[in-house]
Amino acid sequence: MRIWPAMMRIAAASLAISSVIAQQGGQTGGTSSSPGRGGGTATPTPTPTPTPRPTTQTPTQTQPQTPRPIWITGTVMMYDGSDLPEPVTIERVCSSNSARPEGYTDSKGHFSFNLGQNIGVFADASTSIFPDQSQPGGFSSSPTGNSSSGGFGGASQDSAYWDCELRARLPGYRSDTVSLAGRRMLDAPDVGSIILYPISKIQGMTASATSSQAPKDAKKAYEKGLEAVKKTKPDQAEQEFRKAVGIYPRYAAAWLELGKALERRDHKAEAREAYASALAADPKFVYPYQQLYQMALQEQNWKSVVDHTDQLVRLDPFEFPAAYYFNALGHLQLKEYDAAEKSAQQAVESDRRQSNPKTHYLLGAILIQKQNWTAAAQSFRAYLKAAPNASDKASVEKTLGQLDQQISRTQPASQDSAAQQ
Repeated sequence: MRIWPAMMRIAAASLAISSVIAQQGGQTGGTSSSPGRGGGTATPTPTPTPTPRPTTQTPTQTQPQTPRPIWITGTVMMYDGSDLPEPVTIERVCSSNSARPEGYTDSKGHFSFNLGQNIGVFADASTSIFPDQSQPGGFSSSPTGNSSSGGFGGASQDSAYWDCELRARLPGYRSDTVSLAGRRMLDAPDVGSIILYPISKIQGMTASATSSQAPKDAKKAYEKGLEAVKKTKPDQAEQEFRKAVGIYPRYAAAWLELGKALERRDHKAEAREAYASALAADPKFVYPYQQLYQMALQEQNWKSVVDHTDQLVRLDPFEFPAAYYFNALGHLQLKEYDAAEKSAQQAVESDRRQSNPKTHYLLGAILIQKQNWTAAAQSFRAYLKAAPNASDKASVEKTLGQLDQQISRTQPASQDSAAQQ
């Protein structure tokens, strides 16, 4: 059956895709969720309370300023779209990994609160908090207890939460996170959706189990390496990470960071070896698989892309939705259309924030290869609905017209055959 040139261009364009989601980071971490997306019902922004004037102090006194209130709204969702079994606590986690409750969801998963003013929200034994009398309720807004310092060391009150993330807490489930970096008082309050995933279905680990066993000197070198990365000192970072793994060869997290440091310096072969060493130390540590498939993607090594994304989604089917997309792309490049379709369907289903409309586009291109005209048309229409201002809108609409013509030609033949039977 003939496939029109426009359809072939759609498929060819998909084959040429080498990057769609910046993540998941680089995503060397849990997914990082983008502000401004999601299904939360926005609550009208209240009039902010005035910032208190600093009191007159003697030269020997220092008194931290209370950060400006930032109104936050959003929604918590179960991974499968089901109802929440109970109200969920929303926590703020800052750079020191301290967790502080900020509010609760309602029965439908919606939440709203002023950051740092968690009146009526109580911490339990699993919550780490830092007492400080400068904040309402006696808690500081940052691990240092100085709320005016900001996450990046700036003096702006708006930056007090820039080193923090929001997450949901429900026993038996793992939450993705929403970054507060760059968020200011007058920004739109909706931070989007936070997704909960069942721990029982996750075999992989986002934190290596071997880290807790690292000797003190290895941990110290690792931390120095992270500081060197922040200060853009690649030579020092590599040196410290090498020192860490030299002291403790099973330090999977240090091997991962060493690989990233080497990759940034374009030492690809050594980086690949470091990631392999991380997996040898801890096969359930998921981030080295992510780094390896991203390297393979840059090199258009489609077999490697498929292999590493297969391993990643097997260990953690929820945390890395982009892995399904690139797994489908790899299978498409290898002309393994059934496997490509299955992964593309999973990519569509896992993109609950609808942050990557290209999942629909890719699925449509795969279905064209399988000559499933009706399903292909549905996927391209879903793509245009999700991305109404897409730069390729005209070409996709032209392809949809051709698909509709083909559907109308094949349907009468199918109906006549059914009538004869």
